[in-house]
Amino acid sequence: MTVALMLTLAVKVSAQVPTPSSSTSLSSKLENAFSAPRGPGSPMPDNRDSGATRGDQCVPGDQRLPVALVPPPSKSGQTASEHPSVFWYMPRTNAKAIEFVLRDANVNDVYRVWYSLPKTTTGVVSPAGIKSLTIANPYPLEIGQEYHWQLALICDPSDTGKDYIVEGFIKRVAPEPTLVRRVQQATPEDRIALYADAQLWYETLATLVELRRDRPNDSNLQEAWNKLLEVVGLQAIAQKTANAKS
Repeated sequence: MTVALMLTLAVKVSAQVPTPSSSTSLSSKLENAFSAPRGPGSPMPDNRDSGATRGDQCVPGDQRLPVALVPPPSKSGQTASEHPSVFWYMPRTNAKAIEFVLRDANVNDVYRVWYSLPKTTTGVVSPAGIKSLTIANPYPLEIGQEYHWQLALICDPSDTGKDYIVEGFIKRVAPEPTLVRRVQQATPEDRIALYADAQLWYETLATLVELRRDRPNDSNLQEAWNKLLEVVGLQAIAQKTANAKS
């Protein structure tokens, strides 16, 4: 298997919310929904949670390290999906593989998968960009439970100390039928706003990524994407990923 970065978009959502108003921009809705509270003079949130060092050249030293796309400061986001997708920024790399692990509140493995990364003639796996992975566990995530996910970029299979690691948390919440109907009837942009109003981070992100893939030259979507990256402290890679494809 390759690191097939596929999206499984949920239509189930939770918590009744009002229909989005066209008078408020999509980027403003994303900022209002996911910005972490900050006092005067507080720094922007920083999601740079990769482990390891740059010494082995698994990730060239002039690049940003892998970064999880999770809301600050808790790194925990909600979903209504039984099998949500997680997202991260992956730089150019000659890593051997990635390993994804999902654990429950008792630190039991719920899902674990290893992907060997394909090699090119230059040894670079793929261009830098936002990647995603669907949690294809045999059993659906349980409603009301929070899970911890961790993704490791494997530089040396014999030495885990050289791994680059990103992580986040997922809490599955119960779907609300009224909002399900609204999502099904909404335009793509309004669907993103509905998910954001409902605090469904993983659905918001997945839908925005897919819509930007379909409409890469849409300036409103680009503005919303940049705002979402800024909200989670990743504005430094907004420009780098402007034209990247998962």
